[in-house]
Amino acid sequence: MVIEQRSLPSPHHPVPPALRRPRPHWGHLSRSVSRYGVVSSTLVIYAPDSPEIERRWAELARGYGVFAFGGGLLVWIGCAAAGIPPLAALVVIAAVTLPVGIVLARRTRAVRHAAATVSACCSGLRPDDEGRAAQRRLDAIADSLMGASAAYRAGDLDGPAFERIWRAAYAHALS
Repeated sequence: MVIEQRSLPSPHHPVPPALRRPRPHWGHLSRSVSRYGVVSSTLVIYAPDSPEIERRWAELARGYGVFAFGGGLLVWIGCAAAGIPPLAALVVIAAVTLPVGIVLARRTRAVRHAAATVSACCSGLRPDDEGRAAQRRLDAIADSLMGASAAYRAGDLDGPAFERIWRAAYAHALS
């Protein structure tokens, strides 16, 4: 099970649509919990100097695998229902999904390589001091970025202040 965390505006303090800013594309946080209680977390922070459009492409590329698999499965079922041979369906699916995946991978290479990645893995079943310390570090960085992102979207934080927090979190993640 993978849990994606995104910052959402609070229902207690609604922000008028005219004041709402777009979500800054600073990166993402992913958590997964295994069957045996192992919690794995990964925080990816894009470089603050990378262009906005490149960070958006990286976000798109991150979800492309799931989209390609789901779309390919639907096309496969559609082809089977239409009586198209399985090999022909596979060739059509590969002819569409592979070039798009290659283009996305090439286009986002610079942003992905410049990104700072922090990972932590700890057991929920037994004491793991080293894993817990890494998890606390990751959570502190993620909380600061998600809090700053929410404040920026709500209009409580201006662009330069958000960028300072982002740069500090990026530098801390690299250290």
